[in-house]
Amino acid sequence: MPRRHLRVTGAAQAPLGALLRELRTTLDVPGEFPAEVLAEAEQAAAEPSGLPTRDETAVPFFTIDPPTSTDLDQAMHLSRRPGGGFRVRYAIADVAAFVRPGGALDAEAHRRVTTLYFPDTRVPLHPTVLSEVAASLLPDQVRPAVLWTIDLDADGRTETTDVVRALVRSRAKLDYAGVQRAVDDGSAEEPVALLADIGRLREAL
Repeated sequence: MPRRHLRVTGAAQAPLGALLRELRTTLDVPGEFPAEVLAEAEQAAAEPSGLPTRDETAVPFFTIDPPTSTDLDQAMHLSRRPGGGFRVRYAIADVAAFVRPGGALDAEAHRRVTTLYFPDTRVPLHPTVLSEVAASLLPDQVRPAVLWTIDLDADGRTETTDVVRALVRSRAKLDYAGVQRAVDDGSAEEPVALLADIGRLREAL
């Protein structure tokens, strides 16, 4: 089914905005974070206690998101394997490294379940001090992540998969349009260009 992105801005959209606010009230969508949750998030951001010990910061990860995004929760790195085939490294921000089990932050995350996106606003799963700062895979910042390493053969078939918790460091914040242009005009560096090469192999399978 065709999808259409809808963004609500300006006074002309006020009636729709009012209806969306009413809908969130009817559905009991969470609003602001409670004070104790914000305080615990600030403390966790300043002094995280669950950081992994494995160091994968030497891998030059990059993120691909809309240009204005600050909640960067996924990063990747693609390379050719010396004996043939490819290695895909895929990191997801490890927000759990900042969450104390059974605490106020943990309870609030269970209550919210997921981040909700509306045409006029976003209702986040975690406070922004975590989702957009301390846990976000921002460039040149060391961050905890859950890291998948997937080895593919020359035809793009999966040979091995490994998952660990590790510290990672993104080198670049890229955006979708810029990556597409670089791939199309042949100027993309190999870790980015391999997105197209591996994608074609996977589609053929």
